[in-house]
Amino acid sequence: MRKKINNFYIKMLLLPLVSVSAFSATYDETYSVEVPKVSQEKNLNTFMDGTFEEIIRFEPILCSDSKVDENNNTKFDEIIQKINDYTKDKKVIKVTIIGHTDRPTDDINERKINSKSYANNIQEMFRYSLNENNSTTISEDYANNFKSRLVDNNISEDILFVEYRAGKDLGYMGDTSDDRELSNRVMVTIYVDEPIDIDSDRDGVFDNFDKCLNTPRLSKVDKYGCPIDSDKDGVIDYKDKCSNTPNGVQVDRNGCPLDSDGDGVVDYKDKCQYTQEGLSVDPNGCPLKSTFKLHFSPRSDKIKVGSDGEIKRYAKIMKENKQYKAKITGHTDSVGKAVTNMQLSQRRAASIKKALVAEGIEASRLITAGRGELDPIESNRTEDGRSANRRIEVELFY
Repeated sequence: MRKKINNFYIKMLLLPLVSVSAFSATYDETYSVEVPKVSQEKNLNTFMDGTFEEIIRFEPILCSDSKVDENNNTKFDEIIQKINDYTKDKKVIKVTIIGHTDRPTDDINERKINSKSYANNIQEMFRYSLNENNSTTISEDYANNFKSRLVDNNISEDILFVEYRAGKDLGYMGDTSDDRELSNRVMVTIYVDEPIDIDSDRDGVFDNFDKCLNTPRLSKVDKYGCPIDSDKDGVIDYKDKCSNTPNGVQVDRNGCPLDSDGDGVVDYKDKCQYTQEGLSVDPNGCPLKSTFKLHFSPRSDKIKVGSDGEIKRYAKIMKENKQYKAKITGHTDSVGKAVTNMQLSQRRAASIKKALVAEGIEASRLITAGRGELDPIESNRTEDGRSANRRIEVELFY
C-alpha cells in the first residue's frame, strides 16, 4: 500500500535533484486542481437533517491491504449484535460506514497531471504515504469490504450507507508510521430514528407507547393501548356484550352471565338454579306453578305405577332449593257430586305430599289443598278435556 525509504541521508542527497526535475522542468504555476468531492454510495443527507432517538458510534475498525484486519472480529461481532437488537425491537435504524486512510502526500501539480514522468516516479520513491488517487480508492475498498461482511451476516443492505473520505479525517496526532496506520480505518455509526407519533389503530395511544397494536378502532384502552375489561369478568370490553357484570359472576365467552338451567334468569340472580326445563319461573328463577303428569285410578287417590319419575323430579327441585316451600293442590273433572270431587281432590293432594316426604322432603315444607271441579282448564264435555282437568298442581313459595 505504501512505498517507504528509511534512509534519511539518501533523501537529503537526492532532494535538490528531485526539486529541480519535478517542479521546475515538469510543472509550472499555471496548474491547479479542484479539491475532490466526498465520494458517497448513498446520499447521507437523506436523514442527517432528522432527529434521532439515539446515536451509537463504535470504536475505529483498523484496516490494511484494502480490507478489515482480522483482529477486529470482536468489534465486528459487537456491531452485528447491536444492529440485530435494534431490528428485533422494530426500531428504524440507519448505519453509516465511512472509509478513511492516511493523508495523501502528492502536491497540486502531481494530482492534476497524474503523469508517469521521471519526476513523478522519483517522487513516488520518497512517498511515505498514498497519493490522492490511491487514497480515495483504498478508503472506498475499506468501506465496501466492511459493508459486504455485514450483508453476508444477514444485515439488510437497505439500512447501510457507505462513504469514503480518503485522508480527510486523520486518526493520529503524531507522525510515526504507527501513528499514521491509525488513519487506515472504518468508522461505523448507528442512527436510531426517533419514533414518529402515529396512532395506527386510532385508540388514542401513539404506536411507540402502544403495547397492543391493532386494537379495533374506538375500543376503550388503558394507557398502554391495551383493551380494558371494565367489569373484570375476563372478557375485554369490545368483545363484552354484557358490560357491568358484577364482580365474581361467571360469564360466557361473550361476557354475559351464565344461565345454567336455561330458565331465562341468570345464575347470579337465580334462587332456583336447577329448575326443570319448560317450567315457568318468577323473577327469582323459581317455578311459578307446575302441573304434575300423574295418573290415578278412577275415583281413587292412589297414584298409578309409572308416576314415580314425576315425583322424583319435583323432589329434586325441592332438595336443591331448600328456601322454598310447596303448595300441592288437587283438581278433578265435573263427573259426580261436587262435594265428592272436593274430597277426592284433597285426598289426591295428600297422596302427593306423602310421596314427596318418602323422597326425603320435609313435611313442614309441604301444604295441601283441594279445589275439586272448581278450576277446570279444559271443557268437561270431552274425555280429553276431563282428563286434563284431573290434575295436581304444585306451586313454590317463600
